[in-house]
Amino acid sequence: MAKKKYKSVQTVVTATSPAEAYEAAYFARKCGLTQEEALRLMREAHVPTGGQVPSGEKRQG
Repeated sequence: MAKKKYKSVQTVVTATSPAEAYEAAYFARKCGLTQEEALRLMREAHVPTGGQVPSGEKRQG
């Protein structure tokens, strides 16, 4: 019987701004990642700014 060929899953993540693309490229070079991986990690780690804490939680500090 022939072996199954697995298709590689490619996700294309596009930068919304030139600054985001530049930062992702720098992060990718520094950490040895692809630009898509770096951009995905940056978006996952993004914390909304504004200093507001969700209700029911106390600020650390």
